[in-house]
Amino acid sequence: MGNYCLNSDAPTSSPALATRFAQTAQLCSEIFDNPQMASELTALVGQDLAKAALDIGQVLHSKQLAVSSTRSSTVNAKPSSELAEVPNTVPHTENLGVTFPKLPAIGDLSLESIVFTHRCSAEKEGHLDSRESYERLEFLGDAYVELIASRFIYQKYPDLPPGKLSQIRECLVRNETLGSFALAYKFDNHIDLPASYLEGRGAPRKILIKTFGDVFEAYVAALILSDQKNGFERAEAWLVQLWTPKLPGNEAYQLPQNKFAKQDLAKKIMGKGIKIDYRVEEEQAVKKEGKIWYTVGAYITGWGWENCHLGSGKALSTGEAGIRAAMQALVSPLTAQIGAVKRDHDAKVKLERDYYAKVKLEEDCDAKVKLEQDHDMQR
Repeated sequence: MGNYCLNSDAPTSSPALATRFAQTAQLCSEIFDNPQMASELTALVGQDLAKAALDIGQVLHSKQLAVSSTRSSTVNAKPSSELAEVPNTVPHTENLGVTFPKLPAIGDLSLESIVFTHRCSAEKEGHLDSRESYERLEFLGDAYVELIASRFIYQKYPDLPPGKLSQIRECLVRNETLGSFALAYKFDNHIDLPASYLEGRGAPRKILIKTFGDVFEAYVAALILSDQKNGFERAEAWLVQLWTPKLPGNEAYQLPQNKFAKQDLAKKIMGKGIKIDYRVEEEQAVKKEGKIWYTVGAYITGWGWENCHLGSGKALSTGEAGIRAAMQALVSPLTAQIGAVKRDHDAKVKLERDYYAKVKLEEDCDAKVKLEQDHDMQR
């Protein structure tokens, strides 16, 4: 077999060839996105050939991106030879040791080209049709992303109420999250942004992040549209892999295990003149992934303690954080000590109550006997 190399500078001979080119890249991507298929291929042809096929697939996909990008003639568009290859795995920017999954290939070159075309660039080329930029694809991708995120967290957290599910979904689909994915896959090297964006004029960071998030959503839509049979499943599997490291591991996203912790704590240590105070520890309020995580502390005054801390809890609402504070207080050694003081006090009160009740009963009995005697004497 002769030695051939792909030349991205060479013109595409025909639309049919371009289609076959994209199909080949997509087939390679599908095989190595599926561990079972990759294992079967390795068993069939051997490890060396399977590895060679993976290398070919990566080259095909990177060249596919390069060919699609040559349609742009804007001043900031990069030559295909300078386009960075999309890596197989990208280091996660927030969780060291975690890698991004391989970028699934779009099976339609024309759709992929539109994904990386900004409206200003399309208009500059004389394309006034909105279909020549990523905006329509972004509209569809936005819906796909929200649907996939909803399915994912609905199945992941079967016990969470809708309000909590919405909070988690917002963290997954917001511009900052999707924009970070786009940058991790180096989409910024492929999209033909206007020169003013790159020079920082009229494009503050917030606008850039939204742009990259929109491009990511457009990519999701193009991925699904280009593969009518398996596109949605491929996109869903890919997004789930991306989102999983971002799922909240903190217990604040879980439902409290004991919804009646405050009542249980009150039964354990409350008494006449005793006060349990739940208050937000303002200095502990932390803004994380667009949400305020509140820390609430439980404090007691009484039984010989003054404004004494029993426990703290963290959650996305002060009410739930208070429940968690009570849960922590219930297992606190100090609470056990206070509880012992309360039990001793209650036992003492009970003895006194029983004593006076007995005295009163005896007095009542004596009074009754005397009344009966007086009644007999009168007869």
